[in-house]
Formats: sequence, C-alpha cells, structure tokens
Amino acid sequence: MNQLLTAAGVFFAVVFLVDRATSWAQQPVASFFYDERGNVIRQGQDTNGDGKIDRTIFYNPQGQTERVEQDVNFDGKVDVFIYYESGKPVRQELASKNNGQIDTWLYFNANGEITRKGQDTDGSGKPTLWVFYENGRPVRSEETANAAAAPNRWVYYKDGKISRVEEDTNGDGNPDSYSHFENGQLVRKDLDRKHSGKIDLWGYYEGGHLVRQEEDLRGDGKISRVVYFKGEEVVRRDEDTLARGRMDMIELFAQGRLVRRVRDTKGDGKWDTLYYYRDNQLVREDRDTNSDGFFDLRIFYDKGVIVAQEADTNGDRQADVWVRFQGGERVEQLEDQKFQGKVTARYVFKGEEIVQQEQLDNAEPPRAFEPFASVAQALQNALGEGESGGSQSRATSAFTGVESSVEMK
Repeated sequence: MNQLLTAAGVFFAVVFLVDRATSWAQQPVASFFYDERGNVIRQGQDTNGDGKIDRTIFYNPQGQTERVEQDVNFDGKVDVFIYYESGKPVRQELASKNNGQIDTWLYFNANGEITRKGQDTDGSGKPTLWVFYENGRPVRSEETANAAAAPNRWVYYKDGKISRVEEDTNGDGNPDSYSHFENGQLVRKDLDRKHSGKIDLWGYYEGGHLVRQEEDLRGDGKISRVVYFKGEEVVRRDEDTLARGRMDMIELFAQGRLVRRVRDTKGDGKWDTLYYYRDNQLVREDRDTNSDGFFDLRIFYDKGVIVAQEADTNGDRQADVWVRFQGGERVEQLEDQKFQGKVTARYVFKGEEIVQQEQLDNAEPPRAFEPFASVAQALQNALGEGESGGSQSRATSAFTGVESSVEMK
C-alpha cells in the first residue's frame, strides 16, 4: 500500500522475464500469428524456455497492444490479464492464488497510474474490497460483506497510511464506528452505539492501548461518564449521575476491584462523601454533612451492614459521638458533651427508642481514630492510591479543591 503502483511498473516486470529468458533459451522464445492481410494479430512468448507459450500479446488492427495474457507461475493457467486502450494499459486482472480464478482487478489512468484496485475477499469471483488511489497512493477503500451487499467498511489514507476507518456494524448503510489513526496507529475510536446518527462513545488510545473512554449516556451530546484504563484494567470511572452537566461521582479501582468512591450527593458542585471498599464491599463512609469542606461523620460497615458511627458535632475535627449498631439498628450511643475527648453520657436504644441513659465520669472513647480530615486532602490521598497513570487532564482538576469537576461538554 505504501508503494506507488503504476501499470508501467507491472508491464516492465513482465518484460524483464522475457529478457532474462532469452539469455539461455535454446529455441525461439516468440511466435507470431498473422491475419489474411499479413498483419500481426498475436504474439506468443516462452519466457522460461520450457518450450511452452506462457505469455501472449494480442494486437488490434492498428497494430497496438490490445491485451496481454501471462502464466506467471508456469502451471498452464493464465494468471495475469492486461487490457489496453490506444496502446496504454487501462486494466489488469490477476489470479493471485494460482487457481486460475481472477481475484484482483487494477485500473489505470492515461499516465499509467493506478486509480483503483478491486479484490475478491470471499471467493465469489467479484470484488468485495475496492481501494482508490491518487497519484499512485491509496486514499480510500470500500469493503462489503459480500459482492451483492452495499459497502460496510471505509478506510481513508493520508500519505499512504491509514488515517480513518469507518464501519457500518448494523447493516443500515450508515457508518456507526469511526477509528482515527496517526502515523498508522489508532489514537481514537468513536461509536454511535444506538445507531441514532450521534456519537455517544469516544475511546482514546496510546501505543495501541485504550487509556480513556468517554460516554454520552443520555444522548444529549454531553459526556456523562469517563473511564480510565491501565493495561487491560479499569482504574478510574467518573460519572455525572444527577444529569447536571458535571461529574458528581468518581470511582477508583485496583486489580479490577472497587476501592474508593467519591460523591457529590447534594448536587451542589462540592464533593461531600468518600466511600471505602474492600473486596468490592463497603467498609467505611466519610461524610461532610454541613458542606464546610471537612468530614464530620464516619460510618463503618461489616459485610455491607452498618455497625458503627462517629461524628464531630462542634467542628473541632475530633469525634465526640460514637454509635454502635446491631443488625443495622442503633443499640448504643456515647457522647463527649464537654468536648474534652472523654465520654460523659451513654444512651441505650431498642427499636430506635431510648430505653436507658446515664452520665459517665470522663470514660475513655470506644476507639481511637484520626481526626476528621479536609475533603480536599482526603480526595488527593484517594486519587494517589487509585490513579490510572494515563491522560487525566479533565478529571484530575476535580481534586484540586472541594468543588466537583466543571461541566463536561
């Protein structure tokens, strides 16, 4: 594909065989046939000196070459047909599989440059793939599922290399898959998955590997999900779940498993909840309930069921309320009502009703835990644990502060 193809190039290759054979043949290598007026109408040539005609040149009444037939592999079957007009080659037909069946058609312009090439890819005897040329270089190809069908695959070339491939995957005559190439390598693939005439999936590639995928989930022309890949694995997924035109959920993965999820649950443009997962099960949740940029509530889970909570009610970043659950129901709540890091009150619940309460004399909290962190710092830490290592220019900006990412168009 990258070489210039001309009719002259093919013809000279044939002449070379004739010249070479002449050097050792011990008998005439050419026979001429005449009409009743003495005009040459046909010339037969033995190009390999085996005593058999393997190349025949046909002439028109003006003495110009009209057709050339050649058996290039000397099996007794013609493999190449070259047709001429006004003495110049205009079409060449090849039986490239040495079975005598034509499977390749080449067409040439007045300068002997190839303009299109047809190939039979399914053994039907008719072209199912057409390649079109300009200045001897391929610029476009069309492919069909069979000779009777309309084209379902189009390939476009630039400087002899593939630049774009369009495919019709559902047979409606319209392309719905577009692959873009640079220097012969795939860099982007666009898909119209709903066959609506609108692209709703964009895939971005580096070194031939998918690194990012953007999706329009609602058909409104806006990107509502971005997925990042490393190797064959998904490492991050950002999504606009509230249809507000900005990402409000980020999920991070490790070895194919969900490890963190970040949410803007209020839809106000600020990240407020961070979820932790182990073996794809939720184990902890941190919330910023008052939107001040700091978490103030932690929730702990066992096998997906809530088992404990701790909260900061006065904004000093320290827990002062501890809640214990059984079977998903609150059974005990401890409070540091003096905000001195000690438990001073205890409440017992049954069916969400207080059945017992008592004041305590500076008892120790049920567990020691780190102070509540800022949302921005926690999200930066989470990103570091699950970063994809790929191109993330849009989504990374979401972690520079507490506000969720800007509108995705």
